Amino acid sequence: MTFDADAVLDALGVPGPAVSAEPVAGGWSNAVWRVATASGEYAVKQLRNAWGEPRWLEWLGEGWRVERAALAAGIRAPEPVVPPGSDACEVWVGGTAYRAHRWVEASVVPRAPVGPEFARWTGESLAVLHGLALRPMQPSLYAGRVGLTTAEHWPPLIARASGAGVPWARDLEESLPLARRASALLEPWDDADAVLVHGDVDQKNLLVAADGPLLIDWDVVLPAVPSHDLAHAALTLGSWSDPAAARAVLDGYAEASGSRPRLRPQDLGPALASRLGWIRFTADRALDAVEAEAAEGTEQPDLAGLLADLERRVAVAENLATWLRT
Repeated sequence: MTFDADAVLDALGVPGPAVSAEPVAGGWSNAVWRVATASGEYAVKQLRNAWGEPRWLEWLGEGWRVERAALAAGIRAPEPVVPPGSDACEVWVGGTAYRAHRWVEASVVPRAPVGPEFARWTGESLAVLHGLALRPMQPSLYAGRVGLTTAEHWPPLIARASGAGVPWARDLEESLPLARRASALLEPWDDADAVLVHGDVDQKNLLVAADGPLLIDWDVVLPAVPSHDLAHAALTLGSWSDPAAARAVLDGYAEASGSRPRLRPQDLGPALASRLGWIRFTADRALDAVEAEAAEGTEQPDLAGLLADLERRVAVAENLATWLRT
């Protein structure tokens, strides 16, 4: 798809023309360009409905509401470009949705345990966001949302993989007990206890600018129990391998909120269910490609690697209190 930078800038109300427009390496779900004009630079994102969800624009609208509230509360994030005369964050050009932020010179955060100050800042930011206690405007928007997966989804996935004859079908079959262990930590919660959160606080959505960290990509906010969100962020910024980084997130949260939640293994239940969901999504995409092409040579996912990582995460979650003291 051709990217018409000038048309997008015009729709956003940004004075043009574009001096340059360079693609930025990033995730699979959206495409981003670094667009320069005579007056400044912008990160322009082409929004894709990677999940095939009919209400994804409403998800985006909820994310926009949370992003604005977070910025107003002092959480550091890139400055959004607000389209003129619109309450939405996106504009449409040639049937495609785009949104933009002012470009920030910053470095990416490696997929490794973060340093203590960075971890504390993240914990402080989470405490501020949770303290806003934002509730979904449309609770039905999140019913059955893609992501959380339990062991009950594994048998049909195994059957599909076996039927397709993919080499990793046995890996899935042998992982059924592991999927059950992960699912055992997913306990019901009261929706009244949930608030809207960023939904994906990890290294890929954090930047380090000259004046401090930034939290980016507010497009997939969702309601979550604060202790679940905190546990996920703490373990993620510690790469599920560094208790000191995880503790620093908790320290920052306690300092900003005035209280330190006592995390339980069950607080990581949603994170593990989300991880099962990612493995399931990865397998389904690969099987879709195999069935559509009906040919050998289709790129195969590293299911063995994903499952080995899941086993490590489940072991950490099951022994969370001991692991945090390590």
